[in-house]
Amino acid sequence: MADKQPDICLLKFSISSRGVTDRILRDGAECSHPPDYSPVLYIAPTPGKLRDAQRRFHRLIVNPYIPPRFSTLKQLARSFFAAESRSRVFPDALVPLLISEISGHAIGYAGILSSILKEIKQHHPSGDLQAVRLELHAIYQRRGLPDDMLRGLDNTFEIFKQYQSSLTSAGYADEDDILIRGAAAVRNISSRFRVLLVDGFYDMTHAEMDLVGALIAKSDNVFITYPFIPGPDEGVHSPSGYLQRLCSAFEVKEVDLRKDEPTTGMPELSYIKYNSVEDEVEGIARHIKNLYIAGSIKPADSVVLTVPQLSHYRQLIERVLTRYGLPFTITTQKTFAQKGPLRDLLYLIETIADDFPRQKFTTFLNSPHFTGIPELLRQWIPSISLKSGIVKGREAWENLNPDIASKKVLAPLAEALKHIFSLLLPLISVRGGSTPENYHALIISVMHELGFTADDTLQRRLEDALEFLETLPELSGKQTVALARYAEFLRHMLNTPEYGDEGEGIQVMEFTETRGLEPDHLYFCGLKDGDMPSKPPVDHVLPDSVRREFGMIDLNTYLQTQKVYFLRVTGASSHRHLSYPSLEGDTVFLQSPYLPWGRESREKTYGILSLDELQTRKGFRPFEQHIREIKPGKKTVARILKKELAMPLRVTDIDAFRNCPRRFFIEKLLRLEASRISEYEIEARLLGTIFHKVMEELFRDPETEMSCSAMEQRAASIFDAVVKDYHLEPYWTLLLKESFIQVLPKILDMESEFREEGFLPFSLEMDIKKEEVLPGISLRGKIDRVDAGNKVFRIIDYKTGTADIGSAVIKSGKGLQLPLYAAMLKVKGMEVEKAGIYSLNTISMKWIPTCRDKYRMEEYIESALRYLEETVGEINTGTFRAHPLEDFFCVSCVEAPFCPYINLAPAGAPSIPEAAEPGNDAGNDADADSCADAGRN
Repeated sequence: MADKQPDICLLKFSISSRGVTDRILRDGAECSHPPDYSPVLYIAPTPGKLRDAQRRFHRLIVNPYIPPRFSTLKQLARSFFAAESRSRVFPDALVPLLISEISGHAIGYAGILSSILKEIKQHHPSGDLQAVRLELHAIYQRRGLPDDMLRGLDNTFEIFKQYQSSLTSAGYADEDDILIRGAAAVRNISSRFRVLLVDGFYDMTHAEMDLVGALIAKSDNVFITYPFIPGPDEGVHSPSGYLQRLCSAFEVKEVDLRKDEPTTGMPELSYIKYNSVEDEVEGIARHIKNLYIAGSIKPADSVVLTVPQLSHYRQLIERVLTRYGLPFTITTQKTFAQKGPLRDLLYLIETIADDFPRQKFTTFLNSPHFTGIPELLRQWIPSISLKSGIVKGREAWENLNPDIASKKVLAPLAEALKHIFSLLLPLISVRGGSTPENYHALIISVMHELGFTADDTLQRRLEDALEFLETLPELSGKQTVALARYAEFLRHMLNTPEYGDEGEGIQVMEFTETRGLEPDHLYFCGLKDGDMPSKPPVDHVLPDSVRREFGMIDLNTYLQTQKVYFLRVTGASSHRHLSYPSLEGDTVFLQSPYLPWGRESREKTYGILSLDELQTRKGFRPFEQHIREIKPGKKTVARILKKELAMPLRVTDIDAFRNCPRRFFIEKLLRLEASRISEYEIEARLLGTIFHKVMEELFRDPETEMSCSAMEQRAASIFDAVVKDYHLEPYWTLLLKESFIQVLPKILDMESEFREEGFLPFSLEMDIKKEEVLPGISLRGKIDRVDAGNKVFRIIDYKTGTADIGSAVIKSGKGLQLPLYAAMLKVKGMEVEKAGIYSLNTISMKWIPTCRDKYRMEEYIESALRYLEETVGEINTGTFRAHPLEDFFCVSCVEAPFCPYINLAPAGAPSIPEAAEPGNDAGNDADADSCADAGRN
């Protein structure tokens, strides 16, 4: 007996319509017998759409009822597979791991291959990989693609063949195979569905079309929603493929819902431009809370907050919405690997595999989820880790530098670390390679020894991941794996997201999850160019032209699909709040091309405060009232002037004081430093000291032969002698030596130019202990180098970094070091022709005065002495105010949150007055610097 032909109703609606899901649910309910709606099967593309449909159906049916069956195609195929097949399900998360083991590729590339295989199975569900391979071969040859691409294609399909063979022989089926088999399973069932509702699909793969076609054939009444795009975008990426197939296989009745709509046009979109990502989320939170307070958002309303890439916004959204006391549900929760207990466990395994790198090992030692870690380690390891400068290595941890802690602390710390290493020894001993089964047992044992604690859900998820990894040797044929690779596999397994239960309040979701939704209030943030629309990942196997001809997703289809999703969710929303950030750090963003030009605006919602802002306002005193200028008492000032700032003054202190008196007092006089992480590097001060000494010895003798070969040998021996006085690792010693030898030819060119101009080294590291440059003002300092020629002298100051110099700089009261050195030599009876900075970074010179400079050295000296007199006057009064010469100097200052200049000074506050100088040198410095760069005069 032939199956009964289904009664199919195609509901055509405008893409900006609302109430489509309510209509299809109502039609389905009318074809059933209340209160039993269990014969109704509702299918949708996403779990979010299912939850929305369930809520809507509950509002439509007031009396008690037996609910319909709500399912995605994937869930439906799984249920049929479980009922009819003896094969085991192979999780999606394991597919890249198995491909990686089979091919030897890294997991990242294996993930790309697994995505290609998924697409092939979805769009060509015949299951014959060899036929697909031959068809692609023909396309490659028609397009004249190179032979190496053909070989790459063959290698890829050989991997796919091994993968599929491994699954089949072991009795597994992956998620795509299950979907493909779903159509056959539906055809084999004897019962029929009374009502089938197909809602929210804008496009389908061939595998999905087959399953939906099989479901339609087994149904009595079928209702399908079909979006229609009006205007110039009509027909853009409509689901015509599966509709044509449907119409050719079945008799379809069309119902045009657009005639009942007041308008079929798309709404005019406007959007908000925010200054930053933080401002954007804050603005959205204020806007939502304002509507809640005003009663514009009712409890029954659906509020959706979506973003093109939720991973970029998740933590910020979670933090801001919590601060504003707004209820919300993130539909895709953090991955299991991001949950605290499993995160720290992964750090433990990875730190063992990688020989205990500082950051991860410190995080593990300070983890609250391992109760067996001694409290002494939790207390001291964070600070000691920052000061230690350790990169990695068990030996480095067992031999901590005694300078970072007292002996009373260091001894018990060493014992505690020794105890931890003894517990980890079983895993340390097999990190070179072992079986997944052995790793499983050892990890569980170490967790027990260290008192690992986690809730039942995480424990169960971890146990499932460890058990799944034990199946890899059976499938790949590789029995052992290194611990580092095993940890990578485990992290990949635990990186699968956890889908949250249906919750109240704002629904925060990824953009792709909004398919088919008709929210009452839509908040769409992050609409910047590059994210909306985004581009697909680069396919290194199938070029875009091949994808297009082969019927897979190409770039054009990918972009058009995003546009349809965007138009649908924005058009179907009653209230829209679209936004994008214009800045993130120093990066400037443009709005998405989907947003019309000229309709942007700035929005401010006043009177809405977050919980912490409200608590701050309720405080007794604002924090700004605690910010004060530094005002030492008379006795303190007297002690400072006598001990730290007594005559003669250090020349370097003059510039430091002028840059910012407050910072000078904190860093130079109080010697207070902010805590910082000791990096694996040579400090700039030490680097400068070494290079200074090498340069000093290299050119100490004016008669030194300047040939490159002779100087290379001399420089190498000098460098070896200098670094003996410093405890440097061989790596740094070799790197610095090779770097210096590499730039030595440029240094010799520079020195030869000095000699051609008639100047030879006169004094190196000239120490001037006291020179009275003004009445009652004496200076002391050390000049790196003084060259002499024809009864005049030149001052050279070595710098390993960058430093600015020029008429505009010095005339504004900055960079006074060189002209003050010249003033000190003048007192000694030495005429200074010019002074300059010798950059050991770029091997270049910058002089004052330059060849076209209208000022002479004498004028620079006079200007510097005037600023010196002004500075000494401020020092003598004990004035250490917060007033930098330039605002950019505040950027790197750790004292910025407590500084009155930043937090209290009004905008446009006047800077330190400059000494009056004759003439206008605004454009002179540019000429001087260009001349210095070009000719190094």
